[in-house]
Amino acid sequence: MPRVRKRTSNRGTDIEVMKQAAQYCINESKSIRSVAKDFDICHVSLTRYITKLKAMKLGGSPPKCGYRPHTRIFDSCQETMLSNYLKNCADMYFGLSSKDVRQLAYEFAIKLNIKVPTYWIENRSAGVDWFKNFLKRNPTLSIRRPESTSLSRAINFNPVNVNMFMDKYDSQLNKYKFEAHQIFNLDETGITTVQNPGKVVAQKGKKQIGAITSAERGTLVTMCLAVNAVGNAIPPMFIFPRVNYKDHFIRGGPPGCVGTSNKSGWMQGEQFLQFMQHFKNHVRPTLEKKVLILLDNHESHLYLPVIDYCRENGIVLLSFPPHCSHKLQPLDRSVFGPFKKLINQEMDSWMKSNPGKRVSIYDLPSVINNALINAATPKNIVNGFTVSGLWPFNRNAFAVDEYAPAVVTDMYLNFEDTTNNNATPISQTNTKTAVAEKPEEQASVEISPETVRPYPKAKINSKMAKKGGRRKGKATVLTDTPEKDEIALRATEKDKKIKRKLFSTDVKKQKNKVTIKQKNKKTIVNESEEEDDASCMICLELYSKSKRGEKWIQCCKCKFWFHEACTKADFIAYFICDNCEADNE
Repeated sequence: MPRVRKRTSNRGTDIEVMKQAAQYCINESKSIRSVAKDFDICHVSLTRYITKLKAMKLGGSPPKCGYRPHTRIFDSCQETMLSNYLKNCADMYFGLSSKDVRQLAYEFAIKLNIKVPTYWIENRSAGVDWFKNFLKRNPTLSIRRPESTSLSRAINFNPVNVNMFMDKYDSQLNKYKFEAHQIFNLDETGITTVQNPGKVVAQKGKKQIGAITSAERGTLVTMCLAVNAVGNAIPPMFIFPRVNYKDHFIRGGPPGCVGTSNKSGWMQGEQFLQFMQHFKNHVRPTLEKKVLILLDNHESHLYLPVIDYCRENGIVLLSFPPHCSHKLQPLDRSVFGPFKKLINQEMDSWMKSNPGKRVSIYDLPSVINNALINAATPKNIVNGFTVSGLWPFNRNAFAVDEYAPAVVTDMYLNFEDTTNNNATPISQTNTKTAVAEKPEEQASVEISPETVRPYPKAKINSKMAKKGGRRKGKATVLTDTPEKDEIALRATEKDKKIKRKLFSTDVKKQKNKVTIKQKNKKTIVNESEEEDDASCMICLELYSKSKRGEKWIQCCKCKFWFHEACTKADFIAYFICDNCEADNE
């Protein structure tokens, strides 16, 4: 007999038909069998229903119609509560695994004083069969593999940050009357010479299946791309990790692409200025017909000569809120994801076509060519602007449940003064969250899954409010005069700090010279040898020249080192650099 028997008819499940048949029997004194035959229902079911109907008049519960499996643990209302709880946890990025769901079901049943099977009590969790049937009864649930999302992104993507950005974006649209072809999104992404191999057909049951890659750890090349809201793309620029750039680096690349180089292969201020000149040559903006570029708050984008160049050539720069590009940036939403998958496929094909050879950084432009053409299609670009609410402009593009992760930390939302006691936590704002919206059935029931296992809540408001250190970013119009003056002031202070650091380093170098007198009375000057020295991948300062007490952190994925002050990391226990975060999106 099958584990789940499918009904072949709907007899006895219609409550209205059952009520009407019962009224005939009670009011008109007709026999139960004749009425059951007339209404095409089972006479035994009708007899039970009439008995329950009479008991209800004496103070009993209202009768229910239909069949209920005798082995069912929870009723439909309780399973609905459990299903809604699981959806809310997943929206908060604290979803439960199948094992956690089974343990929660056991604890929920014990709290409700429901009789459970013996093996539930022995294992202190529900059975696998119950979990499979629970998913079948609730088709809106499924087992999904979540995407890794940093804590900074969960904290900063909240209604206040989004509304602040949308207000500034709306003001720029109204001020300059921008149209779709004048609105651009600009971003960088990292490409390595080592691909993630795709799935292959192999022997079933074999434990290890391999695929050839160029090396254990690849070399990074940065690509900068700009697209507009009508679906057009500017030819990209490649940044190679070389001191001197040669024209053959971009041989076979996308038509019109340009290249440059620096020691790290990352985007820096000088290279970003070169891309803006490349952008200006293709778009041809003027002071009368300006264009708008939406970009993130990367340090290279705040380079003062770039801002001056944009102001002189009619380019308006508007930055996204920090750690919100995974939702607000069109390139991250619909272009770079397909682009990375297509790159892996192209590199797999290249490795199969060139057995025994390694992919070098000079082969990447030709490999990228087909991938970029198929990924940066007008359809993908336009969809990216649509889902992020940028064009057509829609400040309500994000559903309520997309802000649920920010409720967990309940961070303060006053960016002007984080130490202000009047700062408003997210949970006290007027914006409703998916967690706060509960069904009416749950309001009348005292015991719910939330009482058994409360929703996650972090108590870090006071710590984060008093935390100093790096200045928090926000959405700004970089080409406006107040913001430009503030950036110039910060650049001046940074230059002074670097000069003081270089001076202290030179003094320290002189003190490190140690004079040792040997037995033959010869004087030897010993200097501390530089062993495996590392450099910060943002400011390129060597570890040996760093200031005493200066903190360094290492990316958990690419293993490169960074100054803690140079990064945007709020929590460094599990630090992932911007380039590796872009690779995961």
